[in-house]
This record gives sequence, C-alpha cells and structure tokens, in this order.
Amino acid sequence: MILRRTSYSRKSVVNDTKSLYVFIDNCDRTSGTIEISDESNYSKRFNKKGLKRTASYSASIRGLENAFPITIKKHINENWTEEEFEEFKKVIDDDIKVIKKACKELKPVSIVFPYSGLLNSDTGKITFERTPRLYEYIIKKEIELRDFEV
Repeated sequence: MILRRTSYSRKSVVNDTKSLYVFIDNCDRTSGTIEISDESNYSKRFNKKGLKRTASYSASIRGLENAFPITIKKHINENWTEEEFEEFKKVIDDDIKVIKKACKELKPVSIVFPYSGLLNSDTGKITFERTPRLYEYIIKKEIELRDFEV
C-alpha cells in the first residue's frame, strides 16, 4: 500500500475519493465544536451521538466516509502512558483492523497520513524518550499498513 504524508483539509478529503485518510484521534471520540452526523460510519462505529470535530488539524476530517482514526491520544486532555501499553495496543489494533477492512472494500490508491505523521506532532506526546514501547508499536503498525496487500 502506498503511504503518503501531506497537509489536507476537510474539503480536499471529500474531493479525493481514491484515497483513505488517517487522522489522530482520542478515546473520547470528540473534540472541537462542529457537530458530525450521527449517521456517519464513525459515529456508528463508536455507537456515540453528538460527536464533534475540529475546524482544523487532522481531526477536522472526523466523520467523513474515507477518514479513519488512529487513537494516539487517551483523552482530549490526557496522554497514554507506558503503564497502559496493553490497552493502547488493543485500541490501535482495532483501528488498524478497521483501516485494513476499509482498504479491502474501498480499494484506495493510497493511505494518507497527516503531514507531521502520527508521532511528530505534539498531540499525543508519544515519543521514544517518554513512551518507548508505545512509540515503537506505532512505528510497527505504520509499517504493517505500508506492507498490507489489498
């Protein structure tokens, strides 16, 4: 699978039906003030209503049908810790499983990550120094997606 990193906006993701987009998410499944549809696949997947998205940053695409989360943030104001590694793995594995299923169904040309990547952002504070096991696990999963054959 081709992995790309680029800046994107909600409008550009809507207009690009040939790619699958990844955004950084949190376990609360909401941020910002702009409501997303309760009928979106995202709202249905997490069985939550009244979810919101940001106007900018990667979570601006939350709720779009070709946008999928990688949950590198525990809660809006709380980061994962090394002690939560097993829970983190379960959440990330579920995210990757959903992305792979979507790849099989949608047959995208590429998977697009935020320009800064998943780990080069201040969002989740997952660094090799602070959370080495989490950091290495995300790298491993990104490689797994790159090597995934549809």
